[in-house]
Amino acid sequence: MEKREVIVVGGGPAGSTTAAFLAQRGHDVVLLDKARFPREKACSEYASPSLINVLDRLGARAAYEQEGPVRIATTEIHSPQGRTIRIEFHDGDDRRPALTMSRSRLDPLLLDHARLCAVDVRENIRVQSVIRDGERAIGVALDQNRGEPSAIRARLVVGADGLHSVVSRDLGVRVSSVWPRRLGLVGHYDGVSGVRPDVCEMHISPWGYCGIAPLPGGMVSVGLALDTRRYRGRARTREGMFDEALRMFPTISCRLGSARRLRPVRGVGPMARRVSQVCGDGWALAGDAAGYTDPFTGEGIYRAVWSGELLAGVAASALAYGGTNRARLAPYAQARKAAFREKSLVVLLVQAFVSYPKLLEYGAAHGLSHPSVRRTLAGVLGDYEDPRRVLSPRYLRDLLQA
Repeated sequence: MEKREVIVVGGGPAGSTTAAFLAQRGHDVVLLDKARFPREKACSEYASPSLINVLDRLGARAAYEQEGPVRIATTEIHSPQGRTIRIEFHDGDDRRPALTMSRSRLDPLLLDHARLCAVDVRENIRVQSVIRDGERAIGVALDQNRGEPSAIRARLVVGADGLHSVVSRDLGVRVSSVWPRRLGLVGHYDGVSGVRPDVCEMHISPWGYCGIAPLPGGMVSVGLALDTRRYRGRARTREGMFDEALRMFPTISCRLGSARRLRPVRGVGPMARRVSQVCGDGWALAGDAAGYTDPFTGEGIYRAVWSGELLAGVAASALAYGGTNRARLAPYAQARKAAFREKSLVVLLVQAFVSYPKLLEYGAAHGLSHPSVRRTLAGVLGDYEDPRRVLSPRYLRDLLQA
């Protein structure tokens, strides 16, 4: 059986970032992914402004900038009754734009950076299960094909394998999420009319929402998040469901009339995912495998790479000074809580407005009509303002004031 120091399962942003940060600290890391990159991924492909800070610390910013990400200065939220809420990203006098890039370009970029950091990246390798010795994870079992070993042992197993994580499943830490429950569908187009190069649009309906975001190269991402409690479509294919659901957004569907769909529609659901714990004896979870709510606020990619950085810091210390037992990895859970708890509460607050359009209409007509209220919300959603500002009684009063 092959033996390594760290196994990272999943080559998306969380897995690549975790692996690269650990390798930079001198650790022996193998990264496994069932896909061969580049590959498509159902994703909003939108990242909060603070993504660039993590890429700076990772040493991947120059490569990212060379790919030419689209900078989003404004997100427009369109209510069912036609009101528009403009969220503009400014840190004081400085613009702090959000960023978009297709996952077929972002993921290989980060994976190649991990390779440059001496990570042993193995694509097209499917992990079947986690190998355990009692409660401790000691490795992973693989599909036996293409001459690969049947299993790899390691001191630490990292699950960064997304919403349908094999690692979290095998460890028995998945918890059902009651709300919100949405199905996500994403299509890529060119020739979409009315798209502005620095504006992302979010259109709300009683059945969910539709987002439009410009991507590098003139491509446009059109993403649907459908509330499974309310939407009952008849179509059975992803393309059929996508086209059927688009008809609920007539202002968007008419703009796609002469556009060309470039790739097959991708889908994922249910999108909400929770876990009972993010680390234990010999294992830890990062990115969507460690829990996810919904793509509306766009924190998924940023949270993935930041969680990878947090985990790498704790894991490197554990590997160097004692071992990867639950107690040694516990600071990772604490760091995640400190980093994400208040922002997660803000996300749930935003989800309440999105899920109940009457509440959104009230907010758009009252508190959200004030620039100071929108500016604070933009800073928190952009991850450059303390989320406790939105959770303060004073802000909530201003948000709901008549």
